[in-house]
Amino acid sequence: MGRLSDDDLRTFAREGYLVVPGVVPESLLAAADREIDDLIGDVAPAEGTGGPGPNLWFPPRARLPRCDEALRASPALAIAEELIDPHRLDHAFDHIQVATTVPPYPHVPGGPHIDGHGPDQDPPASFTMLAGVLLTDQHEAASGNLWVWPGSHLDHQRLFHERGTRVLTDVFGHSTLLDPPARLRPQVEVKGGRGDLLLAHFLLGHNKGGNGGPGERRTIYYRLAVPGHAERWESTFLDCWTEYAPVRRALEGGDGRS
Repeated sequence: MGRLSDDDLRTFAREGYLVVPGVVPESLLAAADREIDDLIGDVAPAEGTGGPGPNLWFPPRARLPRCDEALRASPALAIAEELIDPHRLDHAFDHIQVATTVPPYPHVPGGPHIDGHGPDQDPPASFTMLAGVLLTDQHEAASGNLWVWPGSHLDHQRLFHERGTRVLTDVFGHSTLLDPPARLRPQVEVKGGRGDLLLAHFLLGHNKGGNGGPGERRTIYYRLAVPGHAERWESTFLDCWTEYAPVRRALEGGDGRS
């Protein structure tokens, strides 16, 4: 029996993301924290200065084996695969992302992006699903939370039908910077606690938020793909359930897990 219900599958279909509580045990979280402490002490961030605001690292997977175990040695990967069964998921690229937000950083993002788009990226560097393991409590607003635009995976699918699958290339994945801009639902903060699992469709618009809390926000992100995704990427832009058979079945009124 899986962890996700048909209601969860329908929520993912409607909103484009889920937060599953209490997935990763403390022993794996503590080991990941120690590994990230070492990384931050040894390596400058790829984005950010190390001071207030977002700081991001994208080291090779081999550099962060304990962070990889937070995905693979916990129920996290198996839960993610409930959305794409009978397929399986693996890293789409040779990196794991470590994201921190150091306060004070008062910021509310005005628009979203989807990853992998740029003038030098043809085709886009897409994948199937973004998974995130929260290492800090993010139940309160403005505690470094990721912001998402619910339902924007469906808005982006419609956009690709209307304007082509490479329409976001020149705006680096920011659909609200198009002329005319995409019309999206209002953004919300993703809230959760230490050990919770975020699962988001690749086409879901998202962006970094501010941190007005007392401590650093810390999240591990994994970009996951079904085998063969690189060859079918355009199909997944035009039909966002191409790799999500259980979600499609739940939408059609059947048992998504059958």
